[in-house]
Amino acid sequence: MTAIYTSHVWKWGKFEAAELFATWRSRDVFNATNLALGIARLFRWGLPSLRHGLAQRHCIIDNLAADSGCKQVLELAAGLSRRGAAMSRDPHLRYVEVDLPSVVEHKRKLLARSPEGRAVAARTNLLLVGGDVRDTELASLLEPGPVFVVAEGLLMYLDALQQRELWGRIATVVAERPGSAFVFDLVPFCEQPRPGVVGRSLEFVFKRFTRGATFAFDDRTREQLTDELRQGGFCSVELIEPSGAPQRWAVPFGAKRTQVLVFLAK
Repeated sequence: MTAIYTSHVWKWGKFEAAELFATWRSRDVFNATNLALGIARLFRWGLPSLRHGLAQRHCIIDNLAADSGCKQVLELAAGLSRRGAAMSRDPHLRYVEVDLPSVVEHKRKLLARSPEGRAVAARTNLLLVGGDVRDTELASLLEPGPVFVVAEGLLMYLDALQQRELWGRIATVVAERPGSAFVFDLVPFCEQPRPGVVGRSLEFVFKRFTRGATFAFDDRTREQLTDELRQGGFCSVELIEPSGAPQRWAVPFGAKRTQVLVFLAK
């Protein structure tokens, strides 16, 4: 989902560098998804707005990264995320992105299209690493000192066992670097509207876009997810929703009905 939408939310004037990754493919999926959701709302008025929720999610995670004080960021399954291109403008911050080699190659090609993109790709403090986050040795990608780990739009594709395994590995990295933190988004399936015909159609679209990846569903609550994070090695877990975010973050679209839940683990 991040890969689909990030390159288009820049039209709202909120997200630096997103235009560098706009493609016709992501545009078409973006438009088709919003059309399907618009039709769904004709029959189900209470459905949350996905596009506005994604903008809120980006904003919350951006602010958490900025507030962390960490001078290195590790973004897992980064896809077409614009966060690395935006944050690496600070030469004192080291930004590492990890995704499958084919995704990294595609991102490099997108950056090569424009002078602005080529300037971003030339930054020595922005590293695009090809690898599967499920088995990449994360610590080897980092320098000494605190790290802010981001997994935006990833956890929904992992089943419970895969999530716990990833959390354990990240908890080890965080524990070895005092001052570090881990952020991800995940709305428990039990809190989501049941998909129905439109939802299944949307999942088909996402599956086509992600070459087979689909959502993993289970009945764990947010409280159970929090307990599992603590059991996996994190000392504290904070849950953040747009309505509870600090006013200074200026999270957009506060009047829209959205469904966003961000976990911050330390």
